[in-house]
Amino acid sequence: MSEINSLSDITKNGLCIGCGICESIVGRETIKISMTKKGRLEPQEISPLSNENLNKIKKVCPGVLVEGLPKNEINKNSKFDLIWGYYHSLFYSWSTDSKIRFQSSTGGLLNGLSLYLLESKKVNFILHTGTDPQKPMRSISKYSHNKNELLSSGSCSRYGPASPLDKFHEALDLNQPFAFVGKPCDISAIRQLSKIDGRVNESCKYLLTLVCGGFGEFTKSQDFIESFNVKEENLEIFRYRGNGNPGKMYIKTDTGEEYDKDYNSFWGEESTWRVPFRCKICPDAIGESADVAALDTWPGGSPIGEDEGFNAAIVRTQRGLELLNNAIDAGYIKKGNSLSIEEISDFQPHQVKKKQAVFARHQGMKKNNLPTIETTGLRIKELYDLNDKEFNIKEEEGISKRVDKI
Repeated sequence: MSEINSLSDITKNGLCIGCGICESIVGRETIKISMTKKGRLEPQEISPLSNENLNKIKKVCPGVLVEGLPKNEINKNSKFDLIWGYYHSLFYSWSTDSKIRFQSSTGGLLNGLSLYLLESKKVNFILHTGTDPQKPMRSISKYSHNKNELLSSGSCSRYGPASPLDKFHEALDLNQPFAFVGKPCDISAIRQLSKIDGRVNESCKYLLTLVCGGFGEFTKSQDFIESFNVKEENLEIFRYRGNGNPGKMYIKTDTGEEYDKDYNSFWGEESTWRVPFRCKICPDAIGESADVAALDTWPGGSPIGEDEGFNAAIVRTQRGLELLNNAIDAGYIKKGNSLSIEEISDFQPHQVKKKQAVFARHQGMKKNNLPTIETTGLRIKELYDLNDKEFNIKEEEGISKRVDKI
């Protein structure tokens, strides 16, 4: 099997997700994350990368290594499911702030928790992804210190490429308590970094994530605006979701023209999503190593109309449980009915299939002499062994047909 001996081995084999942790580790003078012609954010070497720094990157990069919930976060009160991993509790939840609930992609759980953390002074800031104010179709990592900064950031469901970790070491250097909100792959990188940098656990107090279906390459967004003869430089607002649940894909130009498309028309057919290769082989899209994971609550996996906005919360750690309970007691989050793991699977059937399929997909890469992601504690081999042989063969052959399109 091919080994990873350079940064380009990660990018050229489709293992990069563009999270930005490599840039954060070595600085922009050495690595700069930039948009590729395929519409992906990937690292570019500005100056030669030393072997020492390459090894640091390989220890944390979610294109190289992804692990499950750290053993010290698993206790006697943890429940377990072969698909969904370890958790403490499952329940409906949403922000009690009507503005947050309406503007957010689903029920505003992550923004509601972030606001509670800021206003209770448990953290000094939230490191998360928001809209680039100069280029609203693009995303940037940012710090929010208060409600105004949090709610004016356009942080709801940034379905395009983003590098939430490009400022992570900068955040650590501030030596202030903060929380991070990002994708499961971003959380994985932080967990790995905590093993070699003691500042992570000292300063990054909470890890919050979403159950992730992958993101669309930038070309997907470009095609959307071009279908209305709109150019990126003329955009004033670009919104993937929100202002309702699920809300519409929406744009507004600098001359006041408005266009939209309903959720199912844009995202309903998975074959048109144009997600990066790394998303297709993701061993943890469900946020197994986060404190709390938020997800949509649509039976069967797709919305049938608009509603007020309801999240399901997967509470994975004792820290996450205490955070949610405190936010509920303080009136920031409303707790709804408890949920069963079977209901979670019904809300996210594509996640169930991906978890069952991912080991076979990794096998397909190995048989093509390509490096793939090393995993620990995610049970993907156990699930593979429980699958029908035909299913595994189909998934392995399917990924083999895609490797030439990386």
